[in-house]
Amino acid sequence: MALYFIHSRRWRENHDAAIKAFLGRAGTTLEAFLPDLESHELMFSLGKHFEDGPLIPSLIADAYRYFARLARDFGKPTQVWLFGRYPTYSFYKFDRRAVMALYSNTSAKKELPAFEITTDSILGKFLAADMEDLKKECRKRAPLDLETVIGNATP
Repeated sequence: MALYFIHSRRWRENHDAAIKAFLGRAGTTLEAFLPDLESHELMFSLGKHFEDGPLIPSLIADAYRYFARLARDFGKPTQVWLFGRYPTYSFYKFDRRAVMALYSNTSAKKELPAFEITTDSILGKFLAADMEDLKKECRKRAPLDLETVIGNATP
């Protein structure tokens, strides 16, 4: 499983039992991509773009702690990738399928499209290439080090 989102609190809460059941199975992996709390430019941009803007850093810190707990309890993820660029979409990748959810270019609240794709489709190939590029650009941190990132980002 590979996850890339800003914080996805509701999604994590709604799917917590399924995520834990998945991680409890042998041979599973989890890769998590989250915003870098130490990127002040990214935090400023996210704060301006979303309705819950002032809460974004604390929601991201909550996601950091969630993945650190999973790593402690299940040994997965073994690392978390922290991105510093403004995201244009989120993704939730499971085996040979993924869901890609677009972000709006404006702060106006509206329904946003999401697409279910297969990994062998043109969008699936784009996603695979984007994930490899993300790993080159993101900071890789051990889940247990995320509390340090939270501390460094706190004003």
